Amino acid sequence: MGSPRQDAPDAEFDFVIVGAGSAGCVLANRLSADGTHRVLLIEAGGKDRSINIHVPLMVVNLLKDERFTWPFMTEKQVHLNGREQLWTRGRVLGGSSSINGNVYVRGDPAEFDSWNCPGWSWDEMLPYFKKMETFADGDPRTRGKDGPISVTQLKRFDKLADAYLDANREAGFELVDDYNDGHYEGASYLQYSTRRGFRCSSSVGYLRPARNRPNLTVWTDTLVSRVLFEGKRASGVECRREGRMMRVAARREVILSAGPIQSPKILELSGVGQPDLLGSLGIPLVHALPGVGENMSDHPNVRLTFECARPITINDVLQRPTSKLREGIRYILFGKGLLSICSATAHTVMRSHPRENQPDLKLQLQPFSGKDRYARRPKDGLDPYSGFTIGIMALRPRSRGYVHAASSDPAVHPKIDPNYLAVEDDARVLMAGIHAVRRLAEAPSLKRLIVRETRPGPEVRTEAQIIDYIRATAQTTWHVVGSCRMGLDAEAVVDPELRVRGVDGLRVVDSSCFPTIPSSNTNAPTIALGEKGADLILRSWQKVLALSKAA
Repeated sequence: MGSPRQDAPDAEFDFVIVGAGSAGCVLANRLSADGTHRVLLIEAGGKDRSINIHVPLMVVNLLKDERFTWPFMTEKQVHLNGREQLWTRGRVLGGSSSINGNVYVRGDPAEFDSWNCPGWSWDEMLPYFKKMETFADGDPRTRGKDGPISVTQLKRFDKLADAYLDANREAGFELVDDYNDGHYEGASYLQYSTRRGFRCSSSVGYLRPARNRPNLTVWTDTLVSRVLFEGKRASGVECRREGRMMRVAARREVILSAGPIQSPKILELSGVGQPDLLGSLGIPLVHALPGVGENMSDHPNVRLTFECARPITINDVLQRPTSKLREGIRYILFGKGLLSICSATAHTVMRSHPRENQPDLKLQLQPFSGKDRYARRPKDGLDPYSGFTIGIMALRPRSRGYVHAASSDPAVHPKIDPNYLAVEDDARVLMAGIHAVRRLAEAPSLKRLIVRETRPGPEVRTEAQIIDYIRATAQTTWHVVGSCRMGLDAEAVVDPELRVRGVDGLRVVDSSCFPTIPSSNTNAPTIALGEKGADLILRSWQKVLALSKAA
């Protein structure tokens, strides 16, 4: 990988942010807000103009569209019968917040506290969660009222979700009004990052209001190949833009916000990582950092699907003209109904066993059913009958995997191995979830809406049969974290200030920094991470400025 011919950079900024995803858009907004810093935001994908992004249900049209997504494939999973996994990630302004399920979950307070990272406890993160959101309901002591991300509570959403929550009450689960105020465990309607029925991504909430600032530049369709170094200080990035290689100088910092798959890969392409790996790819070593790309985890997900006794599901909206017309009118007039969601409506957060000291299972109701998690349209395997799914996540998986560069060519996708279910207990947690779903399906309120269990079906009953079903069908939940883990130990990639250890002028600010999954969905925690990261960066440079003035 040769360097550009010219000695001078093509452009120069104070901060260069790589990746316009959930955290990158936050950083672009906050770092450019006072007008004193020149900020460049670089995105490999294009603009987020498609209507399929902004009407939540219509995102089903994008999940396999490579104009808007990275179609990453994992290695064959040894503990999933040798199956590869498709990991779709956002490749567009807003990143995965522009194509995700819109579900808004801060996470489990106990999980943040378990990290033992100064500044990252639940109480210390709460101000950033409040700062990022506008949520009309809820206690103002714990919920934000004027932030960039609008949050909608799904209350009395439809007959299926009502029946699901009634079944939870009948089965003995606590019903929770607001699972984001710190009371995480129990059953609840979900909250969505939407505004008047439209998706409120980080691009919509943070980037759009800042786009006209003269000190903020946004480049789309630009692939960063590596971070440039002068000694052990990051000095800028090399990227391909409009068909040619360019160098961009960063006077203060380079910030990687390319996500848990791309950020470790970019570090490795830049010479930061495991020496043996870099040497095998012909990449000169800048700094040995063995934790880069390691410690990666994702929620393994299995599903039970059911035929519904009434035509009230997304299957019906997508396949029945009368249902499609009815839901279209509801959405146009009120911004409500099935078009205003793209995945789930209610959940149950629980413990797989009384011995667990915090929740380790999540059951999630989705008003559609199909052959797998990507079956969101008839042509992709959506069931032809009314159907719904109850997905099961192991919230605290013990299995760990990795992501590493597979080539010195930045266009080549990295090697990804999540190592799903390598720790046997992860499969047993999912099995406990299957038993819990079946108990809910027998509760009177939900049972009256069920014609039959379609996956795995009533014939799958024994422990061995259930474990076989899990290993044959488990898939990603798209909740990937940990590949640039934050911490204080020798294996950590970034410190609690999000600075890459052992080099200067370089931070990682995205979900790859989380030591573990902050329990449930990752988008809201990643946006809060962006808020805190911006705070850390601005404070550090305020200190530098104050010291220089004092000198």
